[in-house]
Amino acid sequence: MWVTLQITFLTLGLGLVLALPISFGQVYGNKWIKALIAVYEKILRSIPELVILFLIFYGFPKIGIRFSPFAAVIIGLGFRSSAYQSQIFRGAINSVSSAQMRAARSLGMTNLRGFINIVLPQAIRIALPPWTNEFTIVLKDSSLAYALGVTELLR
Repeated sequence: MWVTLQITFLTLGLGLVLALPISFGQVYGNKWIKALIAVYEKILRSIPELVILFLIFYGFPKIGIRFSPFAAVIIGLGFRSSAYQSQIFRGAINSVSSAQMRAARSLGMTNLRGFINIVLPQAIRIALPPWTNEFTIVLKDSSLAYALGVTELLR
């Protein structure tokens, strides 16, 4: 059970760390950043999770990068979760009134400072219910770790 919880929380943590800048780029980025993020998301959301895990664990050694099975699971599921979490946070950021950012800018804040201090706290409150669903999905998907030899709860 401990390994399953480690996989779940580390995957969610990696996904969250990647998803927040991605969602910021989706909302406030220029057209090139938005296009790059769209490609990233479409690729990670369209490839099955097991294929992503196999690509990381068996594909990266072909170019000289080796991961332990546990690390490959965290990286694979974390990157996939970041694509889904970025959509959760993008929707939450878009649901916060644009007047909030204009008010932050009128106080002299930069876009990043206004995002961190004004928009993000409101967006997190809105994103909490769907993010809880993502937690459940990641917990369920942690069982795929057994395909790489990681002994977890369903073993």
